[in-house]
Amino acid sequence: MRLIFEHVTKKFAQTKAIDDVTFDVEASCVAVVGGNAAGKSTLLKLIATVLKPDEGRVILNGIDVVKHAHLIRKDLSYLPEEPALMDTLTARDNLVLFSKIKKADYSEELLRSLRFEPNGKKLVKNLSKGSRRKLSLCIALLGEPKILVLDEPTSGLDEEAKQAFWSHLSTLKEKNVAMIIATHDMEEMKKLADFVIVLDRGRLVKIESLNSAASYIQL
Repeated sequence: MRLIFEHVTKKFAQTKAIDDVTFDVEASCVAVVGGNAAGKSTLLKLIATVLKPDEGRVILNGIDVVKHAHLIRKDLSYLPEEPALMDTLTARDNLVLFSKIKKADYSEELLRSLRFEPNGKKLVKNLSKGSRRKLSLCIALLGEPKILVLDEPTSGLDEEAKQAFWSHLSTLKEKNVAMIIATHDMEEMKKLADFVIVLDRGRLVKIESLNSAASYIQL
């Protein structure tokens, strides 16, 4: 996967969430780190075509993500920090619905590995944060996407579910699925990521191989 930002700026009112960011990275897995309000979520949304830059260009695998958003969306799956679920349906009904939308079957194996059993009549709005997150992860992984863009994917998960999820991502990486992940779980990202993008208040601080970025992984 090759990801290029060319002088990208994204503003909300007068605040620059992403401020003149430029980089060119080629890697199979990229971690995005930074403190609160660093711009991590905005950067992911720009890649996933959820937002458009006010200035500059984002190019993913040679494709301008604004001019050819439909081509990007065909191969990419995006998990936001607060994903939209159908709260008035059950978990199983959500899986069935999104499977039809994406024309793909959901993985019973992944459900088992996350210790998530979506049976029963409980509506999604009544599920715990951890269960909602597990459901969101399963939906994001539908259809064997070629690129995963994940915003704090293990937020709200217990330790067992976290380990199962990171193990699943390792398997996907071996199958040449590319990933861009914003996370605070840098111990796991040390094993998975090739490069780290470090942001601070919308500006690019560093983009380095994971080993050489050791001093930044506590951000």
